[in-house]
Amino acid sequence: MWKAAILGFIYLFLYSQKMNEPLVFDFGEGKDFGRWSIINDGVMGGLSESKAQLSDDAVLFSGTVSLKNNGGFVSLRGPLGNYDLSEYSFCEIRYKSDTDRKFELLIEKETPFYLPKYRKKFGEKSEDWQTLKIPLRDLEISRMGNTMAKGIDPKELAGIKRFGFILADKKEGSFELWVDYLKFY
Repeated sequence: MWKAAILGFIYLFLYSQKMNEPLVFDFGEGKDFGRWSIINDGVMGGLSESKAQLSDDAVLFSGTVSLKNNGGFVSLRGPLGNYDLSEYSFCEIRYKSDTDRKFELLIEKETPFYLPKYRKKFGEKSEDWQTLKIPLRDLEISRMGNTMAKGIDPKELAGIKRFGFILADKKEGSFELWVDYLKFY
């Protein structure tokens, strides 16, 4: 059964890429959550904790950031793949949050933690859904949380390996982020 779901996802992805239709990760119960997973600072000894659970029409990413043992980040990462975003101009995130802390959209061309990533900060406390439209050319290039450059050449967005959301503001405390969808167009 899971093989059929993966093949269906691959077919849908390839079809949408060929037709230059939006690439959409739409979250919620009864929708294909795919192989999104949690990666926290525990990979380097930290003690932060987070989880992801599906609600009616969104994924709830929640937990607690701890600075103990040199910790300080939590993340929700999408499935590994080979995504070509070079023909797209925008990313749209529909979200709400219980905190003013800044989350980041994370786009990885390479998955090792020490290699540069594309990022864009977002977030504000809101009980109502917010829709954020990000021009992809405005993404920042960062390495291990440090900004290296602002703005990218859209051609660099071919061969993307993974997407995700990260909270790495080096502040302790709990958080809740609901994401309805992540869309590239």
